[in-house]
Amino acid sequence: MNQKAKAVLLTVAVGGVLLLWLVWAQPAYAPVWAALVVGLEVLAVALFLRRAAEDEALSPAALESITSFDTSLRIGEETMPYMKQGLNFESAQKICEIIRQITEMDAVAITDDRVVLGFSGVGCRRHRQGGPILTGATREVLDTGQTRVVNDPRVLSCDEADCPHPLKAAVITPLKFRGKVVGTFKLYRATQAPLPSYVARLAVGIAALLGIQMELAELERQRQLAVRARLEALQAQIRPHFLFNVLNTIIMFSRTDPERSRELLVNLSQFFRRSLTTRGNFNTLQDELEYIKIYLSLEQARFGEKLQVKLKIDPRVTGASVPVLTLQPLVENAVVHGLAPKEDVGVVGIRVRQVGDHLHVLIADNGVGMDKETQRRVFEEGFGSNMGLGLTNVNERLVSLYGPEYRLRIRSIPGRGTAIRLRIPLQRAAGQGD
Repeated sequence: MNQKAKAVLLTVAVGGVLLLWLVWAQPAYAPVWAALVVGLEVLAVALFLRRAAEDEALSPAALESITSFDTSLRIGEETMPYMKQGLNFESAQKICEIIRQITEMDAVAITDDRVVLGFSGVGCRRHRQGGPILTGATREVLDTGQTRVVNDPRVLSCDEADCPHPLKAAVITPLKFRGKVVGTFKLYRATQAPLPSYVARLAVGIAALLGIQMELAELERQRQLAVRARLEALQAQIRPHFLFNVLNTIIMFSRTDPERSRELLVNLSQFFRRSLTTRGNFNTLQDELEYIKIYLSLEQARFGEKLQVKLKIDPRVTGASVPVLTLQPLVENAVVHGLAPKEDVGVVGIRVRQVGDHLHVLIADNGVGMDKETQRRVFEEGFGSNMGLGLTNVNERLVSLYGPEYRLRIRSIPGRGTAIRLRIPLQRAAGQGD
C-alpha cells in the first residue's frame, strides 16, 4: 500500500478515536459528534480518491481497502438515525435497505436470535420480515459468535419443497451487544461463485459498526431515561395532591403542636432540596435511605399511627452504589397505592442485604394488594405512570443498566399486600470502603 493510502487509513483511524473520545466526554451530544466526524472523514476520503485518480493509479488492494472504509463510513452516517431508535422491525428494515443500496449486494438481512428483523433484496417467499430464522448456518453463528462464509447454495436453502432458492452465497456475521451475540447481519449474492474476500471483511466491518451504534443508542436511551426520571420525580414530588396533604398536616399541627409543625416544615424543605440537588445517575444507598426516611416522616405525620415503618438494613452495604430515585418510588407506591386505601393499621417494610456479590432489596406492605391482571399489566408503558415515578420507569432503568435478568419482581395478593424485590450488582460508590 502506498503512502497516500496509508495516510487515508490513518485519517480514518484518528477520526474513530476522536469520535469515541467525544462520545465519552459529552455523551449528550453523541449523535452530533458522530455525524460531524463521519462527515469529515467521508470528505477526506473523497478528496483523496479524486487526487489519487489525477496523480497515479492505486493498486487493486489499496483501492479495495479505501473503498471499504468509504462504504462503511457512508453506512454509518446514513444508518445512525435509525439505530437511535434501537434495533426493531422498523429500524432494521430501513438499515437493510440502506446497506443494500450502498453495497449493491443482491440481498441484506438482519436477525435477532429468533426472527428476521429486516430483509431487503431477492429471496424466496419465506425470506420476509418477521419470519423465522431458516438456516442452520445462521443458528450456528448465533451459537458460536463466529463469522461464516457460505458458498454452497444448499446450505442457504429453506425446508420448503420446490423452493427456487435464488440466493447462492452469503456472509453471516454475529451482531454483538455488550459482548453478547444478539443477532446476525448477512450479505447475500445470487450468483453461484465464491464470494470475494473483501465481501467477508465488509460484512464483519458493518456488523462491528452496527454493534457500536447499538452501544451509542443504548447510552442515549439511558441518558433520556435518567432525564425523564428526574423530571417525573419532580412532578411526583411537587404534585398538588401530595403537597396539599402535607401542607394541611402542617397547618393542623401549627394550631396544636407548633414545634411539630416547624419540624415538618424543615423536613419538607429537605425533601425538596434533595430532589433539586440530585446529580448523576447513581447515589449511595445511605443517601437514598435518608431521602426515604424524610418522605416517610411526612407521610407518617399525615397518617399518624395508621402508618408504621420497619427497616432492616445490612450495615455492610450502606456505602453501595444504587441508581438514583429507584427505591423511593417503590416505597411511595407502597404507601399511596397499598396502604392509603386500607382502613386499619398499615405496615411498610424495607429490607436491604448483601447476598453474594449482589444487593437485594425487599419493599413490602400489608395493604390492599393487586389482582393478577393488574400485576400482569403493571409494567406496560403508561399503565403505572400515576404511581409516583412509576414502576414502569424504575423497571426500564434497571433493565437498561444491568440487563433483563435484573427487572423488578412483584408478588401481590388482594387484601393481603404486595412485595417488590430488587436485585442489582453490588458496587461501592466512589470513596466508599468495604
